[in-house]
Amino acid sequence: MRDTLKKYKRMLRAYLIKGLVSLMTRLEVHAVPKLKRLLLKVFPIIFAREIQRARELLPTEFAEQSDRIIAGMAENQVMTLLEVFFYEKLLTADPDFVKIEGRENIDEALQRNRGLIILSGHFGNWEIMCYTLTKMGLPMHVLARAQAVDQMTEFMNSFREKRGAKVIMENTIPEALKLLAQNKTVGLLSDLNARERGYQVKFFGRAASFYSAPVLMAMRSKAPMIPAFAERQKNGRLLLRFEKPVEFKRGDSMCNNIQRYVDRYEAAYRRRPDLWCWFHERYEFASLGRTG
Repeated sequence: MRDTLKKYKRMLRAYLIKGLVSLMTRLEVHAVPKLKRLLLKVFPIIFAREIQRARELLPTEFAEQSDRIIAGMAENQVMTLLEVFFYEKLLTADPDFVKIEGRENIDEALQRNRGLIILSGHFGNWEIMCYTLTKMGLPMHVLARAQAVDQMTEFMNSFREKRGAKVIMENTIPEALKLLAQNKTVGLLSDLNARERGYQVKFFGRAASFYSAPVLMAMRSKAPMIPAFAERQKNGRLLLRFEKPVEFKRGDSMCNNIQRYVDRYEAAYRRRPDLWCWFHERYEFASLGRTG
């Protein structure tokens, strides 16, 4: 009964969001700051449990900055949604809304003719990362998993697809390998809790379970994997950072190779802790992850 109520609550939230978005997107871009202020008042009410969880999961090294980080996280969540909904209008109003750093890393990776893997996380505006790469001439094929309710999955995928991205939700690794063999670009986010499907590595000093998919895809395809992060700037614009590829080592353990990409996540999140979704339960059931 409890699970049924939770499902209907999520469905109601999905329909409410879709209705609000339909109304909001009729507005002009100058309405975004007002919408931001309004949503920031509502956010702590709707997501009170998530905010409390984020406070509990925030590493002790950020204790003195916790209020600022949590406030920044809430603002980033709100702005991420608004930027998805008003993407075209924001670009029209400010052609420099998105800046790119590290384009040379992408160009060098593409010269290998092995395809390209973009590894990002629930950080900054990861959705804009996808749209931007497509506009750059690298049509994205993104690996995605279902939201809590089908209506929300279809809703979010509709924005990705209308902006040129292809969403892969079934047989993700085999499909990704086929695309990489065709010299295509594949994007994935791998910073969620893998539980029993993952391997135990260190994340901010604690054991956490992370997926092996990024390692398997990179090593089987020999495609370079570039960590990429969309950082929100003080002026409201987004800076997309494309880093040098992660170097995995054949013959090394899966845990050690996973740790290599997890270290990139940790470095980015430590640089801007206000931009990551700290309410994701990263450590629950970490002991279920494999250790080999």
